[in-house]
Amino acid sequence: MCLSGENRRSALPRRPLILCVDDEFNGLEGRKMLFEEAGCKVLVATSGAEAMQLFASHPVDLVLLDYHMPGMNGDVVAEHMKAGDPDVPIALLSADEGLPESALRWVDAFVSKSESPANLLQIIEQMLDLRFLFAPLTDRRGRRAV
Repeated sequence: MCLSGENRRSALPRRPLILCVDDEFNGLEGRKMLFEEAGCKVLVATSGAEAMQLFASHPVDLVLLDYHMPGMNGDVVAEHMKAGDPDVPIALLSADEGLPESALRWVDAFVSKSESPANLLQIIEQMLDLRFLFAPLTDRRGRRAV
């Protein structure tokens, strides 16, 4: 994917686009830098409403979404995103050790904020691998994927 090996990167039709969502700016900026250094494109949002707007207007390949946010928690945002495009993987991020089962219903993975950057990259890489392995030949706007 965007994260390991020149061979894998050159086989991709384009750089993966990750949407990172967190109301805490420092963590958001740190993850943005981490993913960009790994070769991904990154969009950032600091609220659920902003995230849903970016998700609807960009061909996002993966969403990394904070659970605790003012106004709308990550599980609610994930439910709206999955209704719009169920094929885009969503990882829910939280400092909590565990979340209620209902909070995980619409997400593909749970990631602790205590994960090391290397582990976070590995988790995101695996999710992107699956995304591109099973991606439809057309993008979500009906155009042939290039």
